[in-house]
Amino acid sequence: MLTSEQKMLLSLARESIGSSLGLVSTEVSDSIRKSPSSLYQQRRGLFVTLKKREGDTSYSLRGCIGNLFGLSPLADSVATMAREAAFHDPRFVAVRLDELPDLVIEISILTKPKRITSYEQIRIGLDGVILSKGSNRAVFLPQVATEQGWDTEEMLEHLCMKAGLSTSDWKDSRCELDVFQAEVFSEDEA
Repeated sequence: MLTSEQKMLLSLARESIGSSLGLVSTEVSDSIRKSPSSLYQQRRGLFVTLKKREGDTSYSLRGCIGNLFGLSPLADSVATMAREAAFHDPRFVAVRLDELPDLVIEISILTKPKRITSYEQIRIGLDGVILSKGSNRAVFLPQVATEQGWDTEEMLEHLCMKAGLSTSDWKDSRCELDVFQAEVFSEDEA
């Protein structure tokens, strides 16, 4: 069951995308500005994921953009990352107005990343992972490995590929791993 703040953040993300497509509404952002909830002002890392509904139970990724370190208040970040996911994810063309009804928005609010000393410390389904080697870096949210059916090693291989590295680079002693957790909620839960 979604909290009222989670519902408002999901509505804000949808409103932000819609306003960029010419729909005029500031009702949600106005309500959040007037809200006494401190959640909206927290500076937390977050990702906004857009999934396109394909049938009753299947989805395809349509965009995902975020930041790991909470550079702005949460409400501002949700609005910004929703627009970025919809219009600036380099893997996809920009979302069109006619697609909006078929999009399901998911928000992941992150904990602060923590360095780990061994890949064996990763808890699949609970931990998001940041893999860094030199200037190459990639991240998977906690739900990615579970959704893909990957074990830890498969997830690390895919993370290496995403970072532009060899699939075995996660075994290199120069490779650094950080983990974080996420509070994940979606319009599908509403």
